[in-house]
Amino acid sequence: MAARGREAKRLGTTLRDEPRALPGELLELIRRAVRRIWDARGGGFYACGFVVTFVWMEINMLLGDIVEAESVGDFFTGQILEMFFRYFSESFVNGFLALIWPIYVIEFRPPWGFALLLAMYLVFAGFLKTPLENWIFGADSSQDDPVS
Repeated sequence: MAARGREAKRLGTTLRDEPRALPGELLELIRRAVRRIWDARGGGFYACGFVVTFVWMEINMLLGDIVEAESVGDFFTGQILEMFFRYFSESFVNGFLALIWPIYVIEFRPPWGFALLLAMYLVFAGFLKTPLENWIFGADSSQDDPVS
């Protein structure tokens, strides 16, 4: 939590002092978050699937909240009030469900789901892994995470 607080403070300071640098700071924050997940999940096809699944579930959760809100003010008030209770618990559930992402692919249309999973692996290994690793680790020579 302290690291996340430092990240938020740094983003706030960037927004106040140099607003044009905020998109770059956000991209760097996202890159570091993906790097942490990548390292924690083994840094391969499974890690990539976890990240994609988790982001997909979080976006669906946020869009569902937006659709349910009656107004912009209602949305932001609801988000602030529910963030500590609902958002963290749903994000935890989304994280757990993202761990079992290959099952969702296989269940898509058995036995074609298994073939799809195999095709996804071949595309990942042949075309996506190297560019992803270059993006995650290539922007700086150190793989240290300065925030955590």
